[in-house]
Amino acid sequence: MKPVVIRRQRKHEAEQAIKDLEARGYVIEFPLTEFASDGKIFDRDSYNRRIFVENTLRSYWVAKMRRVESEG
Repeated sequence: MKPVVIRRQRKHEAEQAIKDLEARGYVIEFPLTEFASDGKIFDRDSYNRRIFVENTLRSYWVAKMRRVESEG
């Protein structure tokens, strides 16, 4: 069976999703971990050229779970 990947922006939302899946018979394969990604924001000037405005930093929480296979 394919694993379920939980990807949330806030930690408490990811923890709640993990609790819900554990109640349905899933186990954690990859623990809840925070990842960060960088980005840039651009704007347009009066000549419609792209101009750099600012850097952005986003973080998100990821965990991987799989269903426990029942024997029988």
